[in-house]
Amino acid sequence: MFNQSETIGVKGFSAGLFAFYHDKDGNPLTSRFADGLPPFNYSLGLYQWSDKVVRKVERSWNIRDNKIVRHTVYLLVTPRVVDEARKHFNCPILEGMELENQGGMGTELNHWEKRLLENEAMTGSHTQNRVLSRITLALMEDTGWYKANYSMAEKLDWGRGMGCDFVRKSCKFWIDQQRQKRQVLSPYCDTLRSNPLQLTCRQDQRAVAVCNLQKFPKPLPPEYQYFDELRGIPTEDLPYYGGSVEIADYCPFSQEFSWHLSGEYQRSSDCRILENQPEIFKNYGAEKYGPHSVCLIQKSAFVMEKCERKLSYPDWGSGCYQISCSLQGLMVWVQDTSYLCSRAGQVLPVSIQMNGWIHEGNLLCPSCWDFCEQCPPETDPPVANLTRALPLDLCSCSSSLVVTLWLLLGNLFPLLAGFLLCVWH
Repeated sequence: MFNQSETIGVKGFSAGLFAFYHDKDGNPLTSRFADGLPPFNYSLGLYQWSDKVVRKVERSWNIRDNKIVRHTVYLLVTPRVVDEARKHFNCPILEGMELENQGGMGTELNHWEKRLLENEAMTGSHTQNRVLSRITLALMEDTGWYKANYSMAEKLDWGRGMGCDFVRKSCKFWIDQQRQKRQVLSPYCDTLRSNPLQLTCRQDQRAVAVCNLQKFPKPLPPEYQYFDELRGIPTEDLPYYGGSVEIADYCPFSQEFSWHLSGEYQRSSDCRILENQPEIFKNYGAEKYGPHSVCLIQKSAFVMEKCERKLSYPDWGSGCYQISCSLQGLMVWVQDTSYLCSRAGQVLPVSIQMNGWIHEGNLLCPSCWDFCEQCPPETDPPVANLTRALPLDLCSCSSSLVVTLWLLLGNLFPLLAGFLLCVWH
């Protein structure tokens, strides 16, 4: 049984078929011999395409120790693919869409470069949330054999609008530039996967994620050594560190995951799946999974409190919460309490009561435009949304017990007075 990637490969996305592509008028993009066949490349074991289909390009590639090396890539340069890739990345000078350069026979040159189109259906491995983008539909149309229905394309968030530096340079260059601008490194990351987990969000903000940066048993190839420093890692060990996905050029990125207990699968981290909802007394962050939920960054660890008891979960950094769109802007729901996001980056102080416990923490507002079709201008949040009244804690140390004691004394006072009068007489 074919999966989506295999089916599209058979139908046109295959290095063995590149030499047979046609232009829009039906003319071969690769010249043919008298027998009607293109030249055969015996070293590759397939028919050799022309540079109207695939072109070899040398990139300037930043690596550790401030070095720049030459990095060879192969680009698919057919017209519709070039147009869609330029629009997707917002890079008008992009020459074509990069093909995979790793993974061996069957993957190399037969898929999109995973570093650039991580969860696109035609990358060389499935890691998370696979989607079929306009770029792949453009390739199918550029074969000369199909007419694409672009309304069937799925939204691809990875790399969208990130510019020429993202698509034409190494992930080290991107990470360093983002650090200098004091901006988030997304979709890449530089946090070691450790215990406890430092949670973040998948790039499309639909799942809780962790950075897949790890230590390898051997130094990585020099052109994939990206780090001049990592917190807590000795300089001599830096060549051993990279992202866990080799065909993404060892670039570390935030990746969804699954929780296991004693080796057994418990649940995944996809916010939209209702069955991923944590158990009541393990739901420290007062999260809510379901079709209207997204991943939000937690500015601080959530604490469950009842009287003198305080509980917190060591794995924190993000969680799943319901959102809705309103005329006022994006609304974040924590259980039945709504919070208005007046601007991206706004800190929401959360304090709600659930199952007899107070849950307190801070969430970070995303951009309204990430989820809503219409958004008001960003403003400073109203005072009422900055501080919320603390709900009553119904336990032995709460104010409700004080009220109860006063009521009890009020009822006992007439009896006590009557008793004293009887004794007096």
